Amino acid sequence: MDLDKNLRTLRKTSLVVTVLSFVVIIAGLVQLGLGGIAVKQEYERIAEVEAMIGQPSNYYGYQRQYRELQARYNRSSSAFFLEGRFLPSDESLEPDAPGVITFGVLLASTLAFLVAAMMWVWRAHANLRDVGIRAKYGPGRAVSSYLIPLANLMLPFEAMRELYNRSEGEGDDFAHSTVENVTAWWTSVIVGLLILSAMIVKFALDAATNLIIMTPIWMEFVILSFAIILLLGSAYLFANLTRKITQAQMEILPQIEPQVIEEEAPSRPTVNIIG
Repeated sequence: MDLDKNLRTLRKTSLVVTVLSFVVIIAGLVQLGLGGIAVKQEYERIAEVEAMIGQPSNYYGYQRQYRELQARYNRSSSAFFLEGRFLPSDESLEPDAPGVITFGVLLASTLAFLVAAMMWVWRAHANLRDVGIRAKYGPGRAVSSYLIPLANLMLPFEAMRELYNRSEGEGDDFAHSTVENVTAWWTSVIVGLLILSAMIVKFALDAATNLIIMTPIWMEFVILSFAIILLLGSAYLFANLTRKITQAQMEILPQIEPQVIEEEAPSRPTVNIIG
């Protein structure tokens, strides 16, 4: 076991996570800005419909234009998002459109961030194991806790809290003590995902059923923006946790005498003879 090498790897991975988190945040904020422009454009189209309704005309092509605009006006606001109109301009879905490029950068950087984050989680937990610190969550269990449906609503939070405390040198009794930074991170993740999931369910109902929940476009955009901002904030908080835990391990783990973790042997049955 080369602890120094593992700690350097942990530090490099933390740096990658931090850089990717800033890329994700910048791309996400730009995407929200473009979405705001698209919402403004949509309300301008609605105003155009209302103006045409107030001033009917018999000129050639009026009826066709009116029907097209009226159809846009009558659609559920979910269509605004489901049809890709959350990106500004009529050519918003062209490959070279700014919104499409930003969206692609956001998806790619988010995927890279998640992969780097899982690599850091594995390495950080493995460092504890390598110096002989017994923990409830080993590297494999910590990573898999993010992948198990329903269980991933709580297990990653517990694993990160234990990792933070044990990396700070806390013993078994305080391994699961409250850590404000971990609580803030996981609260942002859960609340953001719950809001985003609720909006996805609404869009699915609007698209696949006759049940259409009519809500203003601006309201849906504000709700989605709030969820996205929470998730972007959680990326920053996670990167901040990686820096703090990495620094703690670099200071504390070299002071611990490495121990070999022995598997607990099953107890042998004994017979007491009373005679």
